[in-house]
Amino acid sequence: MYMYISPPVLLIIAIALSYLVSTAFPAIQFTDVTISFLGIILITLGIGIVLWAIKLLRKHKTTLHPRHKPSKLVMHGPYRYSRNPVYLGFLMISVGTVLLFANVLAFVGPIIFLAFVNTFFIPYEESMLTKAFGTSYKSYKKKTRRWV
Repeated sequence: MYMYISPPVLLIIAIALSYLVSTAFPAIQFTDVTISFLGIILITLGIGIVLWAIKLLRKHKTTLHPRHKPSKLVMHGPYRYSRNPVYLGFLMISVGTVLLFANVLAFVGPIIFLAFVNTFFIPYEESMLTKAFGTSYKSYKKKTRRWV
């Protein structure tokens, strides 16, 4: 049997896990207000990157779904700086929420998100993109980092 967790659901799970850990271990908190402000900035930037990347994929009429075959290789906008701007934005949102929760142990959520995406999503997508776009994708992959 095949089980699939979509990236937005994985993000919600990571945030929920961070919240649960931060409430279960409240003694390991940091209280600097600038940390909370930084969290809000990261969340806002993360949302902006995700929306920008999604807008470009839709503009070029290619899939947003990680398991569907892409019809166009998008290499500009946020894709110029990261091969995975949606995941980068999700990670920024997850880290930003950790900063709002103000608990060191809450970083378990973003760490699990990063490990899961690097292990299960990105390798599959890169394989599919290589099959679909060949040398164009290989060239793009050489000059553009996976994350930033």
